Amino acid sequence: MVRARESSLIALAAVVGAIAGLVVTAMGAGVDTLHRLFFQLEPGVRLSGLLRLDPAIAISVPLVGGLVFGIARELIAHWRPEREIDPIEANALHGGRMSLLGSVIVAAQTVWSSGVGASVGLEAGYTQLASGLASRIGAAFRLRRADLRILVGCGAAGAISGAFGAPFGGAFYAFELVMGGYTASALVPIAIAALNGYLVAKAFSPMQLGLYADAMGPVTGKDLVIASAFGVIAALVGRRDSAAA
Repeated sequence: MVRARESSLIALAAVVGAIAGLVVTAMGAGVDTLHRLFFQLEPGVRLSGLLRLDPAIAISVPLVGGLVFGIARELIAHWRPEREIDPIEANALHGGRMSLLGSVIVAAQTVWSSGVGASVGLEAGYTQLASGLASRIGAAFRLRRADLRILVGCGAAGAISGAFGAPFGGAFYAFELVMGGYTASALVPIAIAALNGYLVAKAFSPMQLGLYADAMGPVTGKDLVIASAFGVIAALVGRRDSAAA
């Protein structure tokens, strides 16, 4: 039924988007828990918001945490010597097929690294785990290669959307990087997944950015000329780099 009806793929995309939002919430909670445990933070206080941190903790936690990470990585490498496939490579070369166990390992490594104070973003872990779950769900329903690639893109869209509170950003990320282009068949599933990822993540962990913008001045002709000049320069630099590659 899922293979025969396009509406079934859309329903799976909605589920995958919601799961991606839960992945973002769970991984964020895991990092916060490690920060409170290792850096002795009060509930609701973020490590990046501290004005002062005990130097002994600031040195010892990343040092010991990095040592534990290195040992664990070596043990995992002996157990699983193959390199894990990310969503972009999975869609480009493997028809959307990803290892769920490998995705869980990457996500856990990302949470641990960030939890012990390493300067590591969680976005790669979000997309890896959400897309890995999407790939496993699609394989369970025996989706065709093209539909499985779309579902993997839905996982990435929901993860980025939930992480940054940006449904459009998540959708564009999935189209540009994971899918490698825009297709009509992927538009609705990815859009719904991005929206659901945003709604679920927002419901469990509301974002408080604390950003305020004063009233903007009028946009004049000089401003448009400057913006246009920057656009032309960026396009020329991008074209030169692509030609060199």
